[in-house]
Amino acid sequence: MKRRIIDFHTHLGDIFHENKNIAFKRPGIVPHEDGFDPFKDLEESGFTRPLIVPDQTAQNVLIDAGQYRIWDRANIYTTGEMMDRCGVNYVVSLPIMPNTSFEEALAASKLDSRYIPFTCPDFDLPDDEMMEKLKRDIAMGAKGLKIHPIIQNIEITDKRCERPIKLFGELGLPITYHCGVNDYYKPDSPYLAMTNLNYGTLDYTFELLKKFPDYIIVPAHGGGSCGGELEALSAEVKKHDYKNVYVETSHRGAADITKAVELFGEDRVMYATDWPFDTCDCNIRCAEEALGSDPVAMDKYFYKNAARILHMEEF
Repeated sequence: MKRRIIDFHTHLGDIFHENKNIAFKRPGIVPHEDGFDPFKDLEESGFTRPLIVPDQTAQNVLIDAGQYRIWDRANIYTTGEMMDRCGVNYVVSLPIMPNTSFEEALAASKLDSRYIPFTCPDFDLPDDEMMEKLKRDIAMGAKGLKIHPIIQNIEITDKRCERPIKLFGELGLPITYHCGVNDYYKPDSPYLAMTNLNYGTLDYTFELLKKFPDYIIVPAHGGGSCGGELEALSAEVKKHDYKNVYVETSHRGAADITKAVELFGEDRVMYATDWPFDTCDCNIRCAEEALGSDPVAMDKYFYKNAARILHMEEF
């Protein structure tokens, strides 16, 4: 069976700040190689070490490393090189308003058909304008909805999220959003005051699933990257028999991929990297270690499960 890969979680552009056009410029900054890179360390460990730690100094290093990865890799040129090197057929491009937009993801898809554009609500608009914009995005090719509760400073269960979620849910389009209690800005950043870390907790997901039990919901990072989220999310899904909850395994190694398949079943677990924060090579090796003896499960994980909820003809 020829390997096919859809990366369900990638980013173009500076998702943390309103630095425009980064997605379409060749990187012109020296990579952050002069110090400790927690993302590189995590990959080299096979994703067995924690990425999120409570120590503020370590968190500052992580924030800096993430920003350098954005500047150096979150563009169509470096992303394309990654896809070529790793044999990735498609990447789901997830914008985060107001910093990156559907229009950027759509433009990338016009330049390279391997990009699958999602859209994101613009909460700076009045509700009716926001909804009209999302409907236009769907008409232009948006394949799903992305919300980032921390960066956008909004609870996923907030009433302003409800109308976009209903719009996509009723159309059978996937809804994904950040899960995990982690920060993106150092204490001296003016952006920090515009975020709330607690919006990344799983409690919001549990409320969301009760409200919309039939929609295709994909809590990012398997529910979070702090420890125990996979198990907690699985327990809630099984308790209420939610049939359309999927998980993606960005920042997770072989043991967690195996665990996710055991907890959710091989039809609801998907490959993802959160590119440019993971660099794909290690993620693929971890999947091979976890699923390599079962080519059918491997194809579901790498491709078929994502293709199904994205309504791709060739799944």
